This record gives sequence, C-alpha cells and structure tokens, in this order.
Amino acid sequence: MKVVEVLDGLRRVDLEPGGFSDLVSVYVADGGRSLAVFEGGPAVSASDLVSALRSFGKPVEAVFLTHVHIDHYGGAGAVAGLGGGTRFYVHPRGAKVLPNPDIIWAPARAAMGWLGELYGRPLEIPADRSVETKDGDRIAVGDVSVEVIHTPGHASHHQSFLVEPWGVLFVGDAAGIYLRDLDYVIPTTMEPLRLDLYIDSVKKLIRRGPRYIAYTHYDLLPGAVSMLERHLSQLEVWSRSAEEAAREGLDAGELEAILAERDQGLRRAYEGLKARRAHYHLFRMAVEGILNYFKKG
Repeated sequence: MKVVEVLDGLRRVDLEPGGFSDLVSVYVADGGRSLAVFEGGPAVSASDLVSALRSFGKPVEAVFLTHVHIDHYGGAGAVAGLGGGTRFYVHPRGAKVLPNPDIIWAPARAAMGWLGELYGRPLEIPADRSVETKDGDRIAVGDVSVEVIHTPGHASHHQSFLVEPWGVLFVGDAAGIYLRDLDYVIPTTMEPLRLDLYIDSVKKLIRRGPRYIAYTHYDLLPGAVSMLERHLSQLEVWSRSAEEAAREGLDAGELEAILAERDQGLRRAYEGLKARRAHYHLFRMAVEGILNYFKKG
C-alpha cells in the first residue's frame, strides 16, 4: 500500500492487491472534520484500506462507490466497521448488492478468472448504511462538494463524481483504465457492455468540464477534458474495428491484432502492456467484450 497526496487535501491510496501496483486506487478527500472516500477497492485489500484511513485521524463520513464490481466496492464493507455511521452512496441499480455480495460474486469470479479470485468475495455493507443516488445529486462532506453523475455503459449501475473545490472527476470505469508509464488507456468495454451508453456517458462527462480526472485504475491527471476527448476518439477506432471483426467472423485474438495496428496509442504501448499481467488480462477482457457486443447485434 502506498499513500500520496495528489492535490492539497486529496490523497490517493494505491492498494496494491496481490502485489500489483498501479492497478487499483482509492481516493480520500479531507472535508475538514471528516473524510470522503471514493471507491472501496477489492476485499483482498480491505485491511490495508482500513489501515490507511485510520492513519488520517478523522472519521469517514461518506464512501462514494462508482459501481458494484468487485474491484471497486469489495473492500468498502470494512469501512463500516470503523464506526461513526459512515454512509455508502450507490447507484439505485446496485444498492441490493451491498448487503448481498453473492449476487455479484459468482458471475464476477467466472468473468474475471484468476484476477477475480485474487480480488476475493466482497464484504457485506449493511443495507441501512446505503444511500441511493439520483443523477445530479449534490452531497456535502464538510468543505467538499460531490456532484453525482450517472454514467451507464460499462455497467448499468455506474456513476461518476465531480468533486469541488478541485474540479476532480472520479471516473471509476466510465472512461477506461490508464497506464501512466505507457500513457495508454484501455477501454473498459468488458461484458456486460452497452457501448452506446458508454459513449454517451463519456460525452456527458466532457460537457461537465472537469479540470482533473481520477482513474480508479489508476492515477490522477490534469487535462481531464482532453483525456476524455482522446478516449472518445479511441472508442471510434475500437468500435469500427470490432464491428468489422464481428461481421467477418473473426475471434478476439484476431481483433487484438487489428487494434494493435489501428489504435495508435496501443501500437506504441503494446509490448509494455503485454508485460503487465493484470493489465493485459483486463485488456483482453475489453477486446472480447466489445467484439461480443457487435456479435450479439
């Protein structure tokens, strides 16, 4: 686990699940008297998350969950054990999962394979601690203001958060997985995917005009709108290529080879990406997801 202050009053916690650094992060905003936490990480990292939060010396007032996939909320239940009546803000379509993680655990383990096993079964979050959000909600945690933006596509229960005073967009899986050392974004087009909603959500985030973008996978960067616009252009390449591959009856490996030629960022980062076991596994899931989207019509 590594903790870095990325902006004044905003920390990033690299949970390093299974020893994989730069893979899953949680962000902690200092609201003055209390903390706001964005994401919960996987269950395997729950004790590290709790250790980091205790070290900050303030109660956790709110945990904001982008969605209920196991690497984003699985460890959040441990925060409920810290006391203080922490509230967990969740999309209405994901609320039923919080006290009943087995709803998502079996399909997630099947979809993610070894990485799902590594992340582990999510921890329960009491139903009376969850707060269902509405698109456009504004929630204050001391000096911190959080705007809820529903962003379906990667998942029907996905939401992003625009947080002031920094103008930081916590994007979850709504706009990809960022590898800073390779300067490459892996589209989060894993199944179940609604590509039309994914693209609409990215456009919606661009219209909000954030200054910074904070990826759960991984890191915080300036120039948020530029990053989102770049991702939108990348999605056009992936969509066109996947549609052609589906029409021609190609498999995911063949589509990957096509993308390695057509996606200029991937062409540059491809060898480095293949050397990153966890990230390459997610990349292959993304390729399969967008291909199957077009195969299903």
